[in-house]
Amino acid sequence: MSEGLYLVFSQPPADLPPGEYERWYAQHLRENLQVDGFRGGRRFALDHTVNAAESEAGFSHLAQYECTAEIAQLRAALDRRRESGEIVLPPWFGDITFSSWYCRPLEERVGSPIPSGKP
Repeated sequence: MSEGLYLVFSQPPADLPPGEYERWYAQHLRENLQVDGFRGGRRFALDHTVNAAESEAGFSHLAQYECTAEIAQLRAALDRRRESGEIVLPPWFGDITFSSWYCRPLEERVGSPIPSGKP
């Protein structure tokens, strides 16, 4: 079966200087990838397109991690790294709005039948 995904949606604190969240999160993603069970990751800026719930989700960023371990193992390993000082969180970390999802695959990955770059 394919690897799982760990999705972390976030909104930085409103009073944080421009660029500070980007600099920190670029480093933080790489710190998290030092945990066994994370295979890779990537950060995204979110552009709101559809709002079926009639309310703004309130997130501007997404970090997507490819995983080969269950979320309980990953969270425990991240907690250990933070407790040991290997991961240091900024003073404003508690002011970030987060929502995260662990996504278990239901089937193998399906590729597009149309080669990339062809109409």
